[in-house]
Amino acid sequence: MGVQEVIGDVHPFKCGTCKAVRAHRLIKTYECPDIPEAPGEVWLVECQGCFEQRIIYPTERVSAKEDDIERCKECGNWKMKAARCRICRIAAGLEKIQVKMFNGHKDWTQDADL
Repeated sequence: MGVQEVIGDVHPFKCGTCKAVRAHRLIKTYECPDIPEAPGEVWLVECQGCFEQRIIYPTERVSAKEDDIERCKECGNWKMKAARCRICRIAAGLEKIQVKMFNGHKDWTQDADL
């Protein structure tokens, strides 16, 4: 088992957690010829807004927004051109990191203790 090579390409997808079109960093591709639901390959991507990783079909990419991705001029994180960078918002104190909690009966979020 060797070191996994990260691809690093960035593509726009609608994020399942953020509910918005966000830049997603491509981590790895998987060929799946034996799965009839998968159209050839699937991608493991990471949302650059909430940093959740998920498997996605490349055909779900939002092609009209392909050129709207750029690097933040302050921190270098990938972001959509129209949005403010989440890393810079957290660093400026405009946004807090939230942690998802589950106690067996209900879900909730609270501010992370850093």
